[in-house]
Amino acid sequence: MKKLIKIYLKTKNPDILHDIRVLARKTLANLAQQNKSDLYLKNLLKISSKVRDIDVLKEICKSKKLKKYLKKLQKKELKPLIQHLKNYKKEIVILKTKKISHNKCKKICKIDLSKQNDKKLHKIRIQIKKCRYALNLEELKVLQTTLGDIHDLYNCIKLKKQLNLKYKKEKKYKKKLTKEANKQKDSLCK
Repeated sequence: MKKLIKIYLKTKNPDILHDIRVLARKTLANLAQQNKSDLYLKNLLKISSKVRDIDVLKEICKSKKLKKYLKKLQKKELKPLIQHLKNYKKEIVILKTKKISHNKCKKICKIDLSKQNDKKLHKIRIQIKKCRYALNLEELKVLQTTLGDIHDLYNCIKLKKQLNLKYKKEKKYKKKLTKEANKQKDSLCK
């Protein structure tokens, strides 16, 4: 983690931030299996979330006006993240929650993704990540990625609405991805 943080502080490379976030999630999932957590990593995920969203939106939203707005917003959001990264230290605590089980993960199979709103889909994606990292279920990666793409499009559409920009293509693609995610889930749950 320290090595990735050092590289990110020098480069501000979005891929490195993504790697930091993935490693943080995997570490938290492993700690959760021991009824532990790391408060620093939980805060890191929270603080870095907006910066990561901005990085993704800069990639998928093709509007110059939007990119200019995002660049300005990112400058503001980077400050607390950089401060947090500079003060890296483990903060392990004991939890009173239950471990992630296969049964809990199988409950996802019963959900019709096409009938869920964007916020619920995002929560399902977070649950899938927890299952994937805690139980080493790599077969969930494709579904996790598709749900991530849906969430990114949701954020892009939301931002375009705020800036009075057109978003018809994104909305259509989001609908297509939701159907695809349902098929992926169904094939995993056989």
